[in-house]
Amino acid sequence: MKMIVATTGLVPDRFDTLCAMRLTVALSGIVLSLVLQAQGHYAIGFADTLLFNDSLHYTAFAYDGPAPLIVQAWFPLDHDQASPPLTFGELRAPELRPELQRVYDELLLRMDSAFIEYNIRSTLDDEPIDYTPYDALAIKDSLFAMPTAAHRTEFPIKLDRPVIVYHHGGQGYSDENVRMAEFFAGNGFVFLSCNFHWPLERAQYGTPITWSPDRMSIRELLGLARGIGEGNKVFFIGHSWGAQIGWCNLHEPGLADAFVSLETTIEWKNDSAEVREKWPDVLDAITRHRYPMPVLMVADTEDGPPFPMFKCVRAAIRYLDPKEPFDHESYTSASFMRLAGEGRFNVPDADALRAQEAIYQALLEEMLAFFQEQMGIPVKRPVYPEGDPFMRE
Repeated sequence: MKMIVATTGLVPDRFDTLCAMRLTVALSGIVLSLVLQAQGHYAIGFADTLLFNDSLHYTAFAYDGPAPLIVQAWFPLDHDQASPPLTFGELRAPELRPELQRVYDELLLRMDSAFIEYNIRSTLDDEPIDYTPYDALAIKDSLFAMPTAAHRTEFPIKLDRPVIVYHHGGQGYSDENVRMAEFFAGNGFVFLSCNFHWPLERAQYGTPITWSPDRMSIRELLGLARGIGEGNKVFFIGHSWGAQIGWCNLHEPGLADAFVSLETTIEWKNDSAEVREKWPDVLDAITRHRYPMPVLMVADTEDGPPFPMFKCVRAAIRYLDPKEPFDHESYTSASFMRLAGEGRFNVPDADALRAQEAIYQALLEEMLAFFQEQMGIPVKRPVYPEGDPFMRE
């Protein structure tokens, strides 16, 4: 799971704002490797909608009611769009009921703070980065002004397409994997994500409303996916705590047709007593239940025992273990956004980021092949001229 860090409001002063504006202008001519192309055959649409988890009561910031799920959807379009693509920042502009606007504003503060903490302040080796004359907020603002590959359009009520549901990890956020969303939308999938955190007053970001497992939020989103897909396959991708949520829920038949587990953080553990103490719900699920769908497990075990806690899971599991060290945050495309500023601001770990990005791209191709196999359609097998980047079982 991602570590819990304190969240503070980030308000730029006039100098910071000026720096952000200058940096945005300097970056405006760059085409990010993250959004270089749709990476598929289709133009990409984007829309958002609102669900509620009626089983989870939420009270904060003048709101009192069922926990709101602000859903983002990326999906293929049958025609090109004349309008310019959305920026990263414009992905975060849903139309909300007035009583939810302050809740969402508070959520944005925490999401921005998490993005800065995990993806801007430090290198992959956790060394602080000096951005002088800019500050971290200016860097964030400049990156969020960059274009994505998506165009805003109407929410897809029905699409004859397979659907992917993505669950972010602890302290994650719904648009942490824009590149993954665009990759799959460009290849003919609907990709759904939403907030699985709610801002709480006087509490760190990621603190749950209740400490019992939230089983209904993921079911709400999977139910929406079933409705949109019109009988097509529904797949689930979870990262970190999101992958743990998958293991705790997907044993129930009919929820998902395949499951990609991206580093629960338990894969290299071999002490069952430690796992039972720290991750009791996951251990209980994987020892008690059978999983009715194929599972692709991905984790860097750092040359440790390969997935010992999952060896006896009753499921059709295949494993991918990156041969080179792969950072926990590198499963999200947000971790590579700093590469856009190379040559404009300090990116001391650019070479390391590019190496991680290459593994990330290979993983996207592996997941596409895995899902295509479950759909029974021709599989686009990844080709690795320089050698397979994964150990497999």
